[in-house]
Amino acid sequence: MKRYKSYTWIVWLTFTIIIVSAIWLIIRNNGMIKTSADYEELTSFFQIWVVVGLPALLLYLLPKQKASNNPFSQSPIKKLRLQATILFIMGLLFLIAMMLTPEESVFDYFYLYKLLFLFIIPFIIIKIVPAPPMNQSYAKPVQWLYPMLVAVLWIYMYFFSPLSLTSNADYEIGLLYLFIGAAVSFILNSVLEELFYRVWLQTRLEVLLGTWPAVCATAMLWALWHTAIQGGGSLDLAITNAIVYQGVIGLFLGFLWAKYRNVWVLILIHGLMNFPIQIITQIFGG
Repeated sequence: MKRYKSYTWIVWLTFTIIIVSAIWLIIRNNGMIKTSADYEELTSFFQIWVVVGLPALLLYLLPKQKASNNPFSQSPIKKLRLQATILFIMGLLFLIAMMLTPEESVFDYFYLYKLLFLFIIPFIIIKIVPAPPMNQSYAKPVQWLYPMLVAVLWIYMYFFSPLSLTSNADYEIGLLYLFIGAAVSFILNSVLEELFYRVWLQTRLEVLLGTWPAVCATAMLWALWHTAIQGGGSLDLAITNAIVYQGVIGLFLGFLWAKYRNVWVLILIHGLMNFPIQIITQIFGG
């Protein structure tokens, strides 16, 4: 039995915003977008959508092994709503802090904001606010076969297919410093973001809003903060860039989390998107 009102309007609104943003990018920038804050290379968003879309299609076609896999499905709504509201506000505050910070200083405060709003305060709140009891843990049973099939297809599309999204950008720092930077980025970007946005926030919102409204709301919240670090030359391009790129990837990651609850596969995919290919080329290519 449903424990929420109909929030399908969130889904329709999200897809409408993505389509309108895509049309705007075609008009303003020939459909070309930035995919990283580390380099200025532009990629067609159509190419990105195919790279993400094929694994998403496979994910849709694969069976779901459990009818209900949300650990909060039997939790008291009032407690769950309080935690989810606070977590969503933390995500908004992180977004606002990033947007209000001058562009030349944003990377000076980036990880401080992230630790404060996405980990420290949420962790304290989760411990202080009466926690909704879980009818199962996040990780039991962890499903590996189907999500790994999706991950393998994504890895092929992203790294090895003719539509590969890898960059040949050259980081002008030593290999050791590049590796350390990649490790820090992996923990504070891939691990922390998947923990906050998908595991903590989306899982609770799924019970309150429904699966796809929760996936959409979380994906947009996650996508929009990237506006501050992946500007497209103007605010309209920066916002639409984030919606069309990170927004679509957020839908894919959120769908994968909702269906199989395997956070390790999410972290793997997210981590590989941010991983500097230069490390591999320097180690194996000389």
